[in-house]
Amino acid sequence: MKKNELIALMREAQAEYNAAETAEAREAAEIKYNNAKRELEVLEAQERSAASQQKPDKNAIIREMLQGVRTDKTQREITLGTTQAKGQILDSGAVMLTIRDIIPTLNEGLGLPLTVVTGVAGEELYPVSVDDAEVEEVGETAALTDQDINFDNIRVKSARCGISIVVSNTAIDNADFDLLGFIQQKMTLAVKKYLAKKVFSQAAFTGNKGPFSNLTPAGTITLATDNVYEKILTAVAQFTDKGFDAAKVCLSMDATTEATLKATKRGDNTSAYVIQDGKCAGYDYVVSHYVNTKLNTDGKTLEPTTDKYIGIGYYDYLAVQQHGPVRLVIDATSKAVAVKNVTAVVLNTAFSLTDLSIKLNKKGGTTTQAFALYKLS
Repeated sequence: MKKNELIALMREAQAEYNAAETAEAREAAEIKYNNAKRELEVLEAQERSAASQQKPDKNAIIREMLQGVRTDKTQREITLGTTQAKGQILDSGAVMLTIRDIIPTLNEGLGLPLTVVTGVAGEELYPVSVDDAEVEEVGETAALTDQDINFDNIRVKSARCGISIVVSNTAIDNADFDLLGFIQQKMTLAVKKYLAKKVFSQAAFTGNKGPFSNLTPAGTITLATDNVYEKILTAVAQFTDKGFDAAKVCLSMDATTEATLKATKRGDNTSAYVIQDGKCAGYDYVVSHYVNTKLNTDGKTLEPTTDKYIGIGYYDYLAVQQHGPVRLVIDATSKAVAVKNVTAVVLNTAFSLTDLSIKLNKKGGTTTQAFALYKLS
C-alpha cells in the first residue's frame, strides 16, 4: 500500500471510531487504525533507510551551487571547481587568504529528556480513559452499582515554524568555506533552541507551549537548609502518590543550581551529596537555563525570572512532534532577492507540543498533572 492510501485508511478508521456506538465497533476501528499506522511506520522507516544511504558530496559548497542556480534557474546540479591551496596566486592575480575557524555562538541547555517524533502525517488524536472501575463489597444477593467508564481525547495542534536566512551574494562569491554547511548548522541549532525554550521555559507562549508555561509553583525548596534532599524526594513522592512511576521522573535546573546541589550534602551524618554520580537525589536530571526564563513584555523574547526553579517532569507524557516534510528552499533568482543582490535560504515545517497528562483521570482537564515547578530560595 502507498503512504497516501495508508493515511486515508487511518483517517477512515478514526472516523469510524468517533461514530461507533458500541465497544465492539470502537475496538474494530482501533485495530484497523493501529494496523495501518504500523504499516505506515514501516514504510517510512524503509524510506529513511534508503535516503540515508544516498550520501551527499561533502565537497560541494554553497558558492558553486548558488552560482549555478543564478546562471540557470532550472539547473540544480553542483559543478565542483578546481582546488587551489591557500596562499596560492589565482589566475585573476589575487592571493587566497587563510581564514580562521568561525567562532561559534554560545548556547547551553539544549538537550531534551525526550524523543522528537518526525514526519507525522494526518490529524493526530490520543484517546484518554478518565475513569477507573472500583470493587464493591455487597450482600450475597444485593445488586451491584452500575459504573460508567468514560473516555475523552486529546487532539494535537501543530503550528507552522520556519527560518529565513538572507546571504549576500558578495559573501557567497568570496566565501572560502562551506557556507551552506554553516547555514544548515545554524538552522539545526535554531530548531534545538526552539524546542528547548518551549519544553523548559515558564514563558506564557500563545502558540506551542511546554508543560511549565505559565505554571504556578507547587512549593518552595530552601537550598540553605539541611533537608534539601528530603524536600526533593518529597516533591517526587507527590507524583508517586498519584500513580506515576518514580523511575521515569526527570528534574530540570540551571547550571548554578546544579553546582550548589553538587556541594550540598544529603544530611549531617553522611558523605553523600544531593547530586552525585550523575543523579539528583537518585533521579535523572537535565541542565537548562530556560527553566528560569519568562516572556518579556514585548511578547517575543525571553528574560530571566527573578527566582530560580527546579522543574519536575514525566516527559513520557509530553509528545513533541514534527509534522509533514521539512522544506528547505534556496531562492537565488527571483526579483525579490535579485534587487537586493542576496540569496534567501528558507526552511518551513510544523511542530506540536502536547501534554498528554492534562486529562488523566479528569475529563475536560486543562492543567498538567505530570509536571511541577518548585521555587528555590
